Amino acid sequence: MNLKSTRSIFVVAIAMFLSGNVFADALRLGTTTTTEDSGLLAWLIPAYEKNSGDSVRVSLGGTGQVLKLGRNGDVDVILSHSKSDEEKFVAEGFGIARHEVMYNDFVIVGPSDDPAKIRGETNPRHVFEKILNGRHAFISRADESGTHRAEQKIWNDAKLKPEGNWYLRAGTGMAEVLRIAHERGTYTLTDRGTFMKHKNSLDLTLLVTGEPKIPNQYAVMAVNPKRYPDVNAAAARRFVDWLLSAEGQSVIANFRIDGQAIFFLNAKR
Repeated sequence: MNLKSTRSIFVVAIAMFLSGNVFADALRLGTTTTTEDSGLLAWLIPAYEKNSGDSVRVSLGGTGQVLKLGRNGDVDVILSHSKSDEEKFVAEGFGIARHEVMYNDFVIVGPSDDPAKIRGETNPRHVFEKILNGRHAFISRADESGTHRAEQKIWNDAKLKPEGNWYLRAGTGMAEVLRIAHERGTYTLTDRGTFMKHKNSLDLTLLVTGEPKIPNQYAVMAVNPKRYPDVNAAAARRFVDWLLSAEGQSVIANFRIDGQAIFFLNAKR
């Protein structure tokens, strides 16, 4: 069993324990590592469980991984952040609908001495061009996550192909990638929430945050019970409705790191 599988199982077990009610029909939530690594999940799930009476079992991964869980009928509902992949998931009949919930942005962090001289840049394509041309070390999540998709889009928009020993592929979650970037003194693309949560333990500097911002939109989708009759469709519907409700949106809005709001609301039914 690899580390990522072990971590996912561990998180499921903790969520089941904390719920106090471990039933076979608990809501199975597939969500991205950024919701856990930012601290949002630990804030959000207890509030939902208290409101609904449902217990929640969580499986973590990159967006590609959690959508695969949905395609296999292994989760009831998905909270992720890669619009094109999510729209495809719904169009193929695996999800009932895609509802936008909240957003923040991606930022680029790196060593404080900034060897690529990207500090203050506002165009992500120019940033990546400087990193590539100087062969400055960059670590990619490389795990089909929403963060990885956002990174790939910047490379593609800049018509650049990252290759060579300077370009490192981690294949793991955001918190772990930040830890590796810290240890090796590399650049990386991260969601703002995870960086804010872990920044005090990292020798990394937030270097690129200006306009145009790199959007990081989250959406929720119930898995289609017509394809998988065994999914907990009622609990999935309750979770979707709660996230989009005034109460659910208020819980998200009140999540803070060092007094700073991390996610911003734009629920769409």
